[in-house]
Amino acid sequence: MNKLPQLKHIVFMAICFAFIIQACNQETTSTGSSANSTISGELLADTIIYTVEIKNYDPNDHWTNECLSKLDRSKMVDKFFESVYNHNAQAYNYMTEAPMSVSEVKAIEEQEGFSRDQVGKLQFWESWYYDENKQIMTKKVLAILVSYEATTQDGDFLGHKAAFYIKMK
Repeated sequence: MNKLPQLKHIVFMAICFAFIIQACNQETTSTGSSANSTISGELLADTIIYTVEIKNYDPNDHWTNECLSKLDRSKMVDKFFESVYNHNAQAYNYMTEAPMSVSEVKAIEEQEGFSRDQVGKLQFWESWYYDENKQIMTKKVLAILVSYEATTQDGDFLGHKAAFYIKMK
């Protein structure tokens, strides 16, 4: 009996089995909001909300200066407003959660004393994922709230006021 056909058959089966094993071992990932973004791992926080200061109000606070040193705040704030104005993003009212028109967002900018330079805090709604095997933490931004400085008529700082929020796709 010729063992060569049997050996070819066994080698062929082994190669097929290796391909099947390799395909089964590939991780399933879901694509995030951008083409290069990949989210994998276990969902740890379905929605977590936190605030980030993007403006340092204390010139003696060197740590905050260091933390914000790589941020182009004005560019980021401009992008949020322009994406609403260009209809690439929908603005929402923080209190009512109702969609805002472009004219409503422009009305915020037209308020006496308002400037984009007053945008000092952002609030993020995110989902957090952790891939234990790869030791990767991934965050998917669900929405971003833009807030600006509220002041008295004398210019005294009162806190921050929500302008609008944008849901991410």
